[in-house]
Amino acid sequence: MPDRMIPSESNRRLLIILVLIISTLVILSALRLQGLLLILPIAALAVLAVGKRPDTSETTALRSSITLSAEDIQDVIDEFDAFSTSPAAEHMADRTLSRPALLDPDCADPDVSAFRHEYATARRFLGRLDARLVKNNLDVPQLESLLHVTDARALAIREAWLAARQAAQRLGPDY
Repeated sequence: MPDRMIPSESNRRLLIILVLIISTLVILSALRLQGLLLILPIAALAVLAVGKRPDTSETTALRSSITLSAEDIQDVIDEFDAFSTSPAAEHMADRTLSRPALLDPDCADPDVSAFRHEYATARRFLGRLDARLVKNNLDVPQLESLLHVTDARALAIREAWLAARQAAQRLGPDY
């Protein structure tokens, strides 16, 4: 859900306070002393409601879960980067003798091209995710939604990586 559709925490508080002041004035003008007796407990509850912050332990747990899912995405990106650029003997043999199709941007295999697409979108997603997590005004539903998206992306890129490796192995060096 876009941020512009959800009022920010400060705007929400300002709106609640404005509604409370207007309703207090209307009740006082209509009911006088009885209105004052009615408003006092309601105002006390309203102050508690407006002053209550979201559970920081829940937001902290959600943020750490999002970070763990982002690390899962980064692990797959690092695996592919090591595969494609590492001078280690096992990586060189893997990319030249076993799975050269993984490095070919024009490979027609659907699994390999799907992984290359997932790889590119995951790199962009991680850049945007860091900027998004810096914001401290994200509430619990927004963090839960972000966690769901991050988990789904982590699963998708991991599965795409495994499928692309199998497909490239099946294609062999002379694909």
